[in-house]
Amino acid sequence: MYYPQEILEEVRLRNDIVDVIKGYIPLNKKGSSYFGLCPFHNEYTPSFSVSADKQLYYCFGCGAAGNVISFIMQMENCDFVEAVQRLADRAGIELPKAEYSPENAKKEKLKERLYELHSTAGLFYYQKLHSPDGLKALEYVNKRKISIPVQRKFGIGFAPNGITELFEHLKGKGFSLEEILESGLVLENKSKNGYHDRFYNRLMFPIFDIQGRCIGFGGRIMESGEPKYLNSPETIIFNKKRNLYGLNLARAERKKEIIIVEGYMDMITIYQAGFRNVAASLGTAFTAEHAALLRKFVTDVILVFDSDSAGEKAALRAIPILTDAGLRVKVLQVPDGKDPDEYIKHNGSLEFGKLLINAVSYMDFQIKCARRKYSMNDSEQKMLFTREAAELISNLSSPIERDMYIKKIADDTGISKHAVEEEIFNTDKKRDFEFKKQAEKQKIRKYDFKSNQKIQDINSTKGIMQAQSSIISICSSKKEICRRIMEILNPDEFKDETRSELLKYVYDCCLSGKDVLPADAVNIFENEESQKTAASVFCSKIDYNDSDELEKALNEQIKLIKRANLDYIASNAKTIEEIQKALEMKKSLESFELQL
Repeated sequence: MYYPQEILEEVRLRNDIVDVIKGYIPLNKKGSSYFGLCPFHNEYTPSFSVSADKQLYYCFGCGAAGNVISFIMQMENCDFVEAVQRLADRAGIELPKAEYSPENAKKEKLKERLYELHSTAGLFYYQKLHSPDGLKALEYVNKRKISIPVQRKFGIGFAPNGITELFEHLKGKGFSLEEILESGLVLENKSKNGYHDRFYNRLMFPIFDIQGRCIGFGGRIMESGEPKYLNSPETIIFNKKRNLYGLNLARAERKKEIIIVEGYMDMITIYQAGFRNVAASLGTAFTAEHAALLRKFVTDVILVFDSDSAGEKAALRAIPILTDAGLRVKVLQVPDGKDPDEYIKHNGSLEFGKLLINAVSYMDFQIKCARRKYSMNDSEQKMLFTREAAELISNLSSPIERDMYIKKIADDTGISKHAVEEEIFNTDKKRDFEFKKQAEKQKIRKYDFKSNQKIQDINSTKGIMQAQSSIISICSSKKEICRRIMEILNPDEFKDETRSELLKYVYDCCLSGKDVLPADAVNIFENEESQKTAASVFCSKIDYNDSDELEKALNEQIKLIKRANLDYIASNAKTIEEIQKALEMKKSLESFELQL
């Protein structure tokens, strides 16, 4: 752990989860809990529950769950240590120096050094832009009409022609060769006889993470050559799939809508024009990680990509990723084949604002793109278009939206509304069939001795997970039963690592006579997924009418977990004897009975 448990408990106790979450979203009290619209997925009916008693949050819609530290991690897109530090600052708690394992300590130190190194490199590039070396680059920036305050805000710089200038500068500032190479800003020569800068003769754009720390660079070549844009490589602080250019500034606007563009210059021009809620992809295709990141801060996205075929394809690729994340999406195609930068320079920010207001629904955009591929004067082409449109409409869950687009397609093609509905119905049916077919393939296969067929991921089935969660929940609230189960069930029989650790924690509390506090139990994990799992275990309601019902449930759950574990042992056995032993133990389970 980075901090002792008692410190984490103090931080959590001094930061009431209801008060903290109210600082981000409105909450209404209903009974002993508070409810609000979930900040982690798109919804219209509040399903985000906050328990003041348990000091946990749980979303019945998307399953987001955790304690106050988990919430800050998710909302602020920071790691466990940063979340603890933020909450400690909020409560006025002075934290001791974090405790690290030697391996983690080395990694954390390297990360801190890389943040410093990138900041130093950013200043170096900025100063070079405003030196005689950067004269041509500065002329280019001024020609693009980027104001001096905006140049400064974004830290735009210049990588000079000398191919070791940054390397020498960083060495002079005390950075080690290991740190410099780890940053990816300097590379070893192919001949292994020296080192050279990754970027030279390029206009430089520092890339900042959501906390405003410089984590990488994008460089635009100043003369002819390829690639036109070059990004920093992936490092322990920089991942292109999890960062968007300018998102730190867009997030500061605290708006629920964001404009997403393709390039650095488009983003900067739109920002300078007064639309501060804008960010750009980093030269890579839009990813599910990007969508998940956006979902933490916004509900609506306007895609503003170039009007050429490449821009259109990029928008069509991004749309399903964004909508799957629960975001509302519109698309703006700048007229006359211009990019946003050109359009604003020729027409001004007011006209661009009008374009934003008139951005079309993603479904209208998809249907328009599909229609262009077909001729409405040809019967077969018309039929093919209707099928493609029906497939698009079938992705809509709202009956109102479906009906609206069905009418549009019927009017556009002259095909009856009933026929379009039937096509959508058939598409839905086909999709369901494919889903079931795929589900069948992925179904858990029972161990077959004769064919030597092995089970796959036996412990990932929903029923086993629920049984494990139920056992943990019961043990955490009923010490007498916990002591009985301790004699029967070993945490190692839980192949799910998080639930296994959670059961160990509950057992330890029982042995030491301590009460299990759900919010503190969540603190034994540092990654979001484990925290979510732990919180969901304590948030699920498990009610049994009487001791007989509880006894019956426990027997079923224990048998299910033990059978799954023995199947797992059998499937991984190396000898016939091991298999037979596991099967015999499984058979003896039939006579097992726990009596309360």
